[in-house]
Amino acid sequence: MLISLSSYFLRIAKARYFWSNLVLADLRTKYRRSYLGISWSMLHPLCITLLLGFVMSRIFNSPFAEYAPYILSGLILWEFIVSTAVNGCYAFLNAEGYIRQFAHPLAIYTLRSTLTTFINLCFAFIGLLFWVVICHPENINGSWLVLPIAFLLLFLIAWPLATLTALLTVHFRDFSQMIVLLMQAVWYVSPVFFLPSIFEKTGIRFLLDYNPIYHILCLFRAPLLNGVLPNLTNYLFCFYTIILFTLAASLALKSLEKRVIFYL
Repeated sequence: MLISLSSYFLRIAKARYFWSNLVLADLRTKYRRSYLGISWSMLHPLCITLLLGFVMSRIFNSPFAEYAPYILSGLILWEFIVSTAVNGCYAFLNAEGYIRQFAHPLAIYTLRSTLTTFINLCFAFIGLLFWVVICHPENINGSWLVLPIAFLLLFLIAWPLATLTALLTVHFRDFSQMIVLLMQAVWYVSPVFFLPSIFEKTGIRFLLDYNPIYHILCLFRAPLLNGVLPNLTNYLFCFYTIILFTLAASLALKSLEKRVIFYL
């Protein structure tokens, strides 16, 4: 299993010029003839945060300056997760021409969609960093050194997730619509905009403890919004999620990859 995985990743590495150019092409196409270009990745969540922050800070009786970065961090990461799952659905369908011509590993096409979304996430994250630096400079400390690890873990979760949604959509075209409903349901049981205290007060704390979205959010919110390190449980839960998704994606690719061409 390990040998086959290593050889598979080696094939992906050999095709790096191919999929890296596809990522650049996707970014150019998305922001073609746009004056602000990829800056929209940063401006869009900031504008939404200003609107939501003003309303929801009053609903939850929380100072705007404190609640707004909570919303912004949740919005940025949630949009990345949703975009990864939804865009992954179309990774093989959009690459049908390449798949029919080249014998590259199919995972490079979900890597392509994940990297495109990840680059947008990184630009959106700049807005959050500016907000924290300006409004909460007291949170700038050594805990920020773990942020690269958080980004790596997030990417390692996103790539196999996109691979699974791509394989499911190829075989069941309705899945691309179902995933939107599924992600909407997950949103309601995740502290994206809602404070964790709401889950605790209503006796549904288990929706946080066993929710990977919550632990992913903690990896970023702990250092940025509280100036502390994420706890060990957050890291362990993310590691378990990576292992689960990677195994599921690897097994699915092993049994279905050669048959994908017949469903396109």
